[in-house]
Amino acid sequence: MRKYDIIVVGGGHAGVEASLASARMGAETLLITIDNDSIGWMPCNPSIGGPGKSQIVREIDALGGAMALNTDETLTQIKMLNISRGPAVWSIRAQADKWQYSLGMKRRLEFQDHLHLRQGTVAKLLIENERVKGVVTSDNTEFYADAVVLTAGTYLKGRIYISTWSAPAGRWAEPPANSLSNNLKEIGFKMSRFNTGTTPRIDKRSIDLSKFQEERGDFVPLHFSFWNEPKIHERQIPSYLGWTNEKTVEITRKYMNLSPSVMGIMVKTGPRTCPSMEEKVRWFPDKTRHQFFLEPEGFNTNEIYMQGMYMSMPYPYQTELLRTIPGLENVDIIRPAYVIDYDYIIPTQLNLNYETKLIEGLFIAGQPNGTTGYDEAAGQGLLAGINAALKVKGSEPFIIKRSEGYLGVMTDDILTKELFEPYRITPSHCEYRLLLREDNADLRLTRKGYELGVVEEWKFLKLVEKEKMIENIHQALESVALHPNNETLNKLKELGIGEISQPTKLFEMLRRQDFTKESLKALDPQFANYPDETLEIVETEAKYTGYIAREMNKAKEFLRFENFLIPEDLDYTMVPSLSKEGRTRLIQIKPQSIGQAIRISGVRPADIQMLVLYIKNLGGKDV
Repeated sequence: MRKYDIIVVGGGHAGVEASLASARMGAETLLITIDNDSIGWMPCNPSIGGPGKSQIVREIDALGGAMALNTDETLTQIKMLNISRGPAVWSIRAQADKWQYSLGMKRRLEFQDHLHLRQGTVAKLLIENERVKGVVTSDNTEFYADAVVLTAGTYLKGRIYISTWSAPAGRWAEPPANSLSNNLKEIGFKMSRFNTGTTPRIDKRSIDLSKFQEERGDFVPLHFSFWNEPKIHERQIPSYLGWTNEKTVEITRKYMNLSPSVMGIMVKTGPRTCPSMEEKVRWFPDKTRHQFFLEPEGFNTNEIYMQGMYMSMPYPYQTELLRTIPGLENVDIIRPAYVIDYDYIIPTQLNLNYETKLIEGLFIAGQPNGTTGYDEAAGQGLLAGINAALKVKGSEPFIIKRSEGYLGVMTDDILTKELFEPYRITPSHCEYRLLLREDNADLRLTRKGYELGVVEEWKFLKLVEKEKMIENIHQALESVALHPNNETLNKLKELGIGEISQPTKLFEMLRRQDFTKESLKALDPQFANYPDETLEIVETEAKYTGYIAREMNKAKEFLRFENFLIPEDLDYTMVPSLSKEGRTRLIQIKPQSIGQAIRISGVRPADIQMLVLYIKNLGGKDV
């Protein structure tokens, strides 16, 4: 059997990005997935992006990933969220045709050089001297490689439930990877279980849409990928906003004891950001009005996804519940809601490059790390794929720090913090939000990606052109000043801009709230030659100069601790005066730097002081 450089297990969002990344870096990559026709499938809601998630997607895009490009090609709706708030939390969210999205990803994989596809189920890993050597599929075929990236989604001993009925499955009608999960436990990985759920899919023809509030996309120039030009997407499908009522809650309360988590027949730990109807009624007993959205699943289907209506009660009772809502009195459910619980590997067993500490050459990404969401999975897959390729080449790992990207924040969070629920990224996780906006992800990361070999040259040249434009705009803003003569004052008044009393550079004008990029173009025609998106970046930097400088200073302080490395072979039992909990957590996680150690729950400031002193006495550098 042929040997590959890298084997990627699983063709979901993590597996897609992992295999594309390693192949683009020249590593001969084999992707083994249970069904080649469901590559990049969206088993839950048909959307990409949103707060925190869009920043992840843009960073994937900046590093040469496919998610944003594929979304631009298959979207059914696109809009910018949080525009009433600051640019730190502006977030694109798109809905996609899930069938076209999957086909688009499959096409990308099939035509990618150095990438090979095989349909099959991986049953176990081949391990020799604590190093991965390949995989064995369920039909006893062996495939060999120098590194393996495991992206098994919810398939590790997955089991789906609708009330008391259950069946082993990775997702509906697809078999789980029970043997692989058992094999990971035999190898010695510590594992636990989480759950997640999905909502009913209903027939559009059975809905009275006039009773819902129409939610349209933005018909202004937008795009998800930096490598596409912004355009108005004329072909968009509206979503619809609806609300539950007292009768809905009454029916939920009547049948909520039939939920499998309430009955105790499955694990209860799921994402709090996506509570089921049963959980909403339990958590908010006095509330009857809960919002949900009707989201079309594609252009050529009548299936509607009911975002916000997760449930696991019996099929007939799901219909009874939905028919309490005006507009759904005659609704037909095409696919019932269900929940699934599955094994995941406690992610503190990983290094920052997503390689396991237990088995050399084995990388894990996506839901097997205790995370949830397409975007988070794709981001981890990309980083795991890059680092697997670097591992095979004998190169240093690629690590994104918290101060460099949301990808760094997510990685650091799941590796250092105990997970009490499936991890989902939000802007609140990120302490450097103004520095790590979605609009500047290419400026932050694309050059790094090009140096790694994961970003194509034409993308790098486009970045260089953008950097030059920004430099030219800054030079023009600093070299041109407005003078308080009658002509200028009249023009400012005409534009709704307050007066000036002394010569003022355009950069200083741009810092004012009543002065925008549109004001620039109106006052000086040279600025009309630059793309609006580029001008917007400069405007954001101008208006938030003080805040950005403050965050940059914090980031520099942060790097002091990140760059204070902890020796890999440090014996924490020899560090004096550590607290019992602190010592236990440090031994368990084995942080790579003092910065990472600081963020470990249970490690106290006094523990950090003793650790720093001990390393310095061993000859380590000072903080």
